[in-house]
Parts: sequence; C-alpha cells; structure tokens
Amino acid sequence: MLAIERRKKIMNTLFEQGNVMVTELSKQFTVSEETIRRDLDKLEKEGILIRTYGGAILEDGLRSDFPLWVRESYYVDVKEKLGEKCAQLIKSGDTIMLDSSTTSLYIAKKIKTKQNLTVITNSFKVELELSDTEHVKLISTGGTLQRRSLSYVSHSATRTLSHYFADASFVSCSGLHLQRGATDSNEFEAEIRKLMLKNSEQKILVLDHTKIDKAGFTLITDFHGITKVITDQALSVEWRQLLNRHSIEIDDEDIGTTPSEVNPTS
Repeated sequence: MLAIERRKKIMNTLFEQGNVMVTELSKQFTVSEETIRRDLDKLEKEGILIRTYGGAILEDGLRSDFPLWVRESYYVDVKEKLGEKCAQLIKSGDTIMLDSSTTSLYIAKKIKTKQNLTVITNSFKVELELSDTEHVKLISTGGTLQRRSLSYVSHSATRTLSHYFADASFVSCSGLHLQRGATDSNEFEAEIRKLMLKNSEQKILVLDHTKIDKAGFTLITDFHGITKVITDQALSVEWRQLLNRHSIEIDDEDIGTTPSEVNPTS
C-alpha cells in the first residue's frame, strides 16, 4: 500500500473515532510503528491532527479548512448521494454555478449526460472533470490558485464572477449556525460563495450534517440569501422552524452517514 493510501485510511479512522493509536495502526497496516509515527507527523504538519502520547487526535477545527485530498476522502458515499440530489435539480439548458467544495465535484460527475449546460466555477477539479464534456460550456473564474483547495480566488475571480448570472448555484460552507447563517473559515472562498448565491435565481446550500450548528469566522450569507438547503440527516425541529420562517425549502432525507472506506484511486 502506498503511503498516501495509508494516510487516507488513517484519516478515515480519525474522523470516525476521533483518535488513533500507533500500535493499533501498525498492526492494521502491517508496517512498523516508526512508519506510522512518520505518517502522523506528516498529517500533524498539515494541521489535520494533534500528536499525543502513543497516537493522535483529530484537530478540533472546521473540516473545510483541511487539504482537498483529506476532504475528498471523507464521507464519500454521502457526498455522492448529495451530488445525485443536486444533479436531479439541474435541467438541460441551465446555467449553474459550482463552488470549490468536494460535493461540487460529485455534482459535476453526475451532470455529464445533460445537454447544453453552462457551468461557472472557481474549482480546478470541477474544470478537469468537465473538460472533456463537449455539451457543457465551461466558464472558469480564473484568479489566484489556492493549492490547498485547488480553487481560484482573488479580486480577479470575483470580478469575473460578477459578470454572470445563473439559474442555480450550489455552494457549501464551513458551518450553518442558527444565529449567524452560513459561514466560512476562508474569507476568499466566502466572497466567491456569497457572489454565486447573490447572482443565482435558485440559491442552494449543500452540506453534510457535521456542519450543522457550526460557525466559521466570516459570513457567506444570512438566511435571506438561501432558497433551499440540502443535507444528509433529518434536521431538528428548531432548525426546520427557522428555515420554514424564511421560506427555505428543505431536503433533509437521511441518506446514510457512515464514513466510507476510502477508494485509493479517488
């Protein structure tokens, strides 16, 4: 097994359990404890975990701030199903905006059979996914590439985005909070997402249950800037009442939330 594959599997265990032990991982992967320690040291340097005596615990932060390869390897099955739900809302001939979230990549995978779509995105991975789909017109925001997320940001990206309007935008967030609304941990990404929602008729927020009742430090939008919320677990009565007060459509059908076994080729 390659080191990157092993680290992805370590991350899955961390997300599921909250902690890992060197001795257990050494037995699981049939490698030396020193090899596991090097894996954990590397993940700590990336800000993903905190080393402890004999193991590690998950960094207590917002997961949207983790590197793209980490976010892509977590809740794969849930993101695929969220992507399918979103794709069902997209009709041939639509113009849509997709942000740089990992869920947007799964939406892109599911819309390849639709005809005459226009997709506007700041995601390098979405661009690559749709680059060989001839019946999809692809518009990139351009801008400065953030290597950690493989997304385009900066004034150049927002300036390009401001010239376009869409039938629907599909964006995610770091956290959705009862008092604060949709928030992000990256002010540049927040600005892109805010503009996508503003310039779309259907303003669709897509997020998994781990982001509910969380808050980042910068605002994407309050509840007036959202027309639909799609998530993977049933929302509480309090949440449903709040969203109903703002006439926000809710799709919170439970679609299963057990972290997937990582596909090393994904």
